[in-house]
Amino acid sequence: MKQTRIRKGAAFGIIAVMVSAMLLASMPTVSASEELYGDANGDGKIDMRDVTYVGLIILGKKPANELADANQDGRVNVGDITYIELVILGKAPHPGKTLKIALGAEPDDLNPLTMYSHSPSDVPKFFNGLVKFDEDLDLAPDLAESWDVSAGGKVYTFHLRQGVKWHDGKEFTAEDVKFTYDLIRSGGIISIFPLATEYEDIEEVDIEDDYTVKFTLREGIVPFRERFTVAILPKHLLEGEDLTTTDFWQHPIGTGPYKFKEWIGGEKLVMVANRNYFAGVPVINEVTFVFVPEEISRVRLLKDGEVDAIKVDARALSMLAGEPGIEIYTAPAANWYGITLPTKTRPFDEKKVRQAIAYAINKQAILDTIFQDKGEIAYGPFRKSSWVYNPDIEYDYNPDKARQLLAQAGFFDTDGDGIVEKDGEKLEFTLIYPVADTERRDIAIAVKTDLAAVGINAKLSGLSWDEITTDLIHENAFTISWGSPYDPDLLNYKLWHSKFLYQGWWNPACYENPAVDELLDKGRTTWDREERKHIYQELQEILVEDQPIAFIVYSDYVYAVSEKIIGITPRPGPHGAGTLGGMTGELWWNMEEWEVKL
Repeated sequence: MKQTRIRKGAAFGIIAVMVSAMLLASMPTVSASEELYGDANGDGKIDMRDVTYVGLIILGKKPANELADANQDGRVNVGDITYIELVILGKAPHPGKTLKIALGAEPDDLNPLTMYSHSPSDVPKFFNGLVKFDEDLDLAPDLAESWDVSAGGKVYTFHLRQGVKWHDGKEFTAEDVKFTYDLIRSGGIISIFPLATEYEDIEEVDIEDDYTVKFTLREGIVPFRERFTVAILPKHLLEGEDLTTTDFWQHPIGTGPYKFKEWIGGEKLVMVANRNYFAGVPVINEVTFVFVPEEISRVRLLKDGEVDAIKVDARALSMLAGEPGIEIYTAPAANWYGITLPTKTRPFDEKKVRQAIAYAINKQAILDTIFQDKGEIAYGPFRKSSWVYNPDIEYDYNPDKARQLLAQAGFFDTDGDGIVEKDGEKLEFTLIYPVADTERRDIAIAVKTDLAAVGINAKLSGLSWDEITTDLIHENAFTISWGSPYDPDLLNYKLWHSKFLYQGWWNPACYENPAVDELLDKGRTTWDREERKHIYQELQEILVEDQPIAFIVYSDYVYAVSEKIIGITPRPGPHGAGTLGGMTGELWWNMEEWEVKL
């Protein structure tokens, strides 16, 4: 047991008890099913009686006990009365309020920069960025309380919050900001800092004073403002460290709302509330991520009350139908599914063939069956809710139109085998999909069936990710999944611009169109919002005409959560961890603002 000292101050203690009683008399009690720090009288709940009990301990009229040390500083005094008041008022972490989230995959480490590269919506809860995304994915203050942008967008000046502490008590300053961005753009260790190429536009990072940092860019690129959401690292802990061997990535120290507690590989990762968090202390005291690979097991844990939240495949909802105490949430994801049609490879070098494939796919049937109608049909790289969406690009499933286009391109079934041909060459190709991805596998099967109905033979090839190389993708159709809910330039610039031909995973359709290049270049440097909207709407019109990728559906992310959790705010989700769930970019993006009903 922890040693608990008692500090006496009779007069002040009595006054504190009386004031507390008056303040809290009308407040609801906060109960839990186990012993809690703050439950001084041991009745299983934290309420005004515990305030009185601590006062009596201070006066020497009740024996001291460990649970009376509510703030766990090793002594019982009026500080514990104050802490109990804050717990009841919901302004301090409640020892009995916990949150357990089951994930299907465990991270390799807790490097916020590698995690950010997969889900830029937010950073792990151990950290903060200069700015962050709010519920509408607009930029909001974080470690920077304000910022200025020069005309043309080449200079950003951030004014930092003062008094922010790292979890080890060291003060956060501009030195940490410069240290982090210099590390990222150095490009020295790609495995540790995979974002280097995204920050090449930074020309200089200057410290103007302890709480002011100036960034000078080589070019005023509009979407760069969103890259300031990346996590800031502590200079005093990482400077001079061998970043390939440091245990910091397993035991992180940040400025965020939660502090690292423990990580048991293959089992769980636990974090606790940061009582000094600058943006308001979380009420939920402890958050645990439990790693459970099998979805059916995650569902069972939720139904049994062993965990509070999971992410599920929409097809798993039948296992939760009518289940009491569980609520279902959906979040519109920017995650689209489609088929790449490499434009420099036969038969995709003929535009009418690509158009025919797009018309032949029954997108609504795929949405209804594979995604249980959780999502929407996709016609291009922006959801209907996007401010740049162009409704004029929409078209219906039309297999007759597909057959007409094939005939116009000179493809006919002359031998009666059900496959059209041209100049003696049958219209068939290999369609690759990741064998472990059930959604993409099922999409590939559905597409094969739809294409067969118009005379196209898609030969399915399920491969592991180790087998799926970029060379294969540049030459074969592929069931792709990608998308971005952020600035319309992000991702799309590298997906469609010809400068990224044969550059790894970028421009997977090997697409080359000078008009598209011009629009993309103009879109990222035009600051007028309405003008940008017209640019990206014109881009969509060209893409739907050229069909370098046959877009199929946008998915919605689906979550099942205990009804005792309140404060949940679904927001658009990024392309990320699929149905397995992850630590970032998910429904729990604002867990520090959640509450638990006891």
